[in-house]
Amino acid sequence: MNFRFKNAEQKNGTILIFCLLLLLLIGGGLLGIIHHKIDRLNKRVLVDFADENMLLLNKQLEMLQQELYTSEKRLVDTLPTAQIRRDSLLVLIPVSQLDRVDKKMWMLYKTRTIAHRLYHIYIDIEKLNGYFAPRYRYFGRRAYFEIYNDQGLCVVSPDNTKWGKRKETKVIPQGKIVESDYLKLDVMVNSYPCSIIFVGGEIRVSVLLLTIEDEIQEVMTYSILLGVGLMLVAIALIYFNVLERRKIQQLKLMALQQENEYTQMRLVQLRQQINPHFLFNTFGSLQYLIGKDNDLAKSFVGKMTKVYRKMLRTDDSEWSLVQEELELAKAYFFLQQVRFGAALKDMEISIPTAVLGHKLPRLALQMLVENAIKHTRISPENPLQIDIVYLSDSKIIKVSNNWQPRQGAEMEGEGYGLNYLVSMYAHYRLDGFGFGTVDRRFFVNLPLLDL
Repeated sequence: MNFRFKNAEQKNGTILIFCLLLLLLIGGGLLGIIHHKIDRLNKRVLVDFADENMLLLNKQLEMLQQELYTSEKRLVDTLPTAQIRRDSLLVLIPVSQLDRVDKKMWMLYKTRTIAHRLYHIYIDIEKLNGYFAPRYRYFGRRAYFEIYNDQGLCVVSPDNTKWGKRKETKVIPQGKIVESDYLKLDVMVNSYPCSIIFVGGEIRVSVLLLTIEDEIQEVMTYSILLGVGLMLVAIALIYFNVLERRKIQQLKLMALQQENEYTQMRLVQLRQQINPHFLFNTFGSLQYLIGKDNDLAKSFVGKMTKVYRKMLRTDDSEWSLVQEELELAKAYFFLQQVRFGAALKDMEISIPTAVLGHKLPRLALQMLVENAIKHTRISPENPLQIDIVYLSDSKIIKVSNNWQPRQGAEMEGEGYGLNYLVSMYAHYRLDGFGFGTVDRRFFVNLPLLDL
């Protein structure tokens, strides 16, 4: 039976560990899925944001195209005496006056014919970027844009060092994450064809990763906390399972030890019940009394009958009333007092009547009285004094005697009585039991069991 129980316990432990590992596996899988979903969400948000910015920018370009068309129409009316105006975004220059173009002006449109005459259309890049400056602030909360014309020249950018320079020859794939030369931070770059004003050009929208990641960082944090929480729960369950199993093993070991001690004590009691030495001494004392003191002999026989009736009782009760235990101890002490005479002083007993209904371990008082007589050097000159008193403040019965141990005497069964009492009180978890020597007196404290 023990073998099957042990296997069942191991089986339960294995199942628990398997369930915990499965929990960790599921938690890890969920974390991986959450991380993958968040990564896809992050990329989709970045792309959607870039598309939105591109649409807004196209609207701005349409508005700019309308303004340029209006300016162009107004300037055409002044031909052929049109001059370069520094405060104008659009300048129409005849071909014959091409050498008068300021170095800060850059050709954005091809030469075209207006009223049968050839003209070059120029736009000042500084003024053009000044036109988009408010849009930089608007888009710059999360992204910025750059515009390149059909020749690959940068005409619009928040970074003025790029104005008029060609874009890098290296092709940047759609959705590529690179480090921005302007922000010095990671951005996702998306390119769109420019079909307004700068036909054949390119619009690049760079979305700042940090800003988008901040918006979903809370979800990431919760997912990480979820994973850490699952791991901690699993580790805690494993830890407490190990502690519980150790506790169960310790309790089993203690139970076996207590059972063994109790069995040994029952054997000692059985030997005491039929102890020939005690029996011979008792009959010897009785033989001495017969014919000399018939009344004392009758009382002796009555006490002896009570002692043996109590010792030979066959019920399995482990506890007995204080009144019964006290009567047995008195009867046993009477038999011994007849034998040892003046070497044993009368016991001092102070037990209130209200306490007699409580319980003590069976044969506890008799065993302590017997131990005191057996292990103490007694004589008429140094008589043994045994006291049995009730301590109301701690609700215990204290049994004590003057401490004068015998030297070289036979100590068969020594220690079993106290070990039995220790195991009994430990088994029933009653506090207050103890024994020792104080002021040359040996004592044993016996807590009472309430009814």
